[in-house]
Amino acid sequence: MRDRVRFPTTVFIIGAVVVTGGCTRMTPGLTDIPYASLHERNKLDIYLPENAARPYPVVVWIHGGGWESGDKNTAAPFAELLLPHGFAVVGVGYRLSGDAIFPAQIHDCKAAIRWIRANAATYNFDPNRIGAWGASAGGHLASLLGTTGGLVGNEGMVGGNLSFSSRVQAVADYFGPTDLLNAQLDVTDPPGNMFDHDAPGSPESHLIGFDGEGEGIGVLRENQDNPAGPYPELMALIFLASPQLHATSDDPPFFIAHGTADIVVPIAQSTKLAIALTAAGVMNTYIMVEGAGHEMPPDIDAQVVEFFRARFLPVP
Repeated sequence: MRDRVRFPTTVFIIGAVVVTGGCTRMTPGLTDIPYASLHERNKLDIYLPENAARPYPVVVWIHGGGWESGDKNTAAPFAELLLPHGFAVVGVGYRLSGDAIFPAQIHDCKAAIRWIRANAATYNFDPNRIGAWGASAGGHLASLLGTTGGLVGNEGMVGGNLSFSSRVQAVADYFGPTDLLNAQLDVTDPPGNMFDHDAPGSPESHLIGFDGEGEGIGVLRENQDNPAGPYPELMALIFLASPQLHATSDDPPFFIAHGTADIVVPIAQSTKLAIALTAAGVMNTYIMVEGAGHEMPPDIDAQVVEFFRARFLPVP
């Protein structure tokens, strides 16, 4: 059972879905292509459709893992869903919080988008039809791609190609954090939470590098108005890292889904993003999936495919 929360600007797409089944795990046609040279994780994988109209619309998959782990090869099952519809899929690797603190992660993702546009002719990508889809930490980064186009602190210069835009034209966000300073305050019981988002050992604390003894997001929140260092600098990072604070009317359409039983990221984090997008006049679909934890069932995946089809493909 799913609760569909309808906002004034929300659009729900209903249409036919091609479902592939019984297939072996899909592998990319092109792997480990560098889009930058700062780190070994600055690579991407490309999945190209067969017998599809060119240039291909592109969906970029951004993996989860609390910004601490994960791999671009998790794009494979989503490529299996999208390729039959004529999409190219790009799985993007990015620096983890153990490699570099924020905003390195969004700088890398924006560098990958610029690389896709710079190399569009080589791979038959359509530079005007690029979407982002991610889960958890990947949903957070996909949402930042959608809400921070042109925001200087989040753009960066990674990988060059600075004459090309890092904007995307559609975003699908599965249970991504959106208000990092207040995640612990958004926890409800039920369903409870797996860990303390305020603690110095939390993924959010690691992300901004405030993770030593006596530190953590909770300490930062208590000192958010403290002018002494390092609090102003850390608050600037938290601001840049929170998608719901950056929603503006020129953002692309969003599809947001979150399970009501999620004990990793509180569902209120997605609600905040949907409310902010709606207030900015941005079309968004927000689905609260009753009983789902930190994952999404196949029927929600199918709805995301339809979301991208409606945005990027001609109406039959």
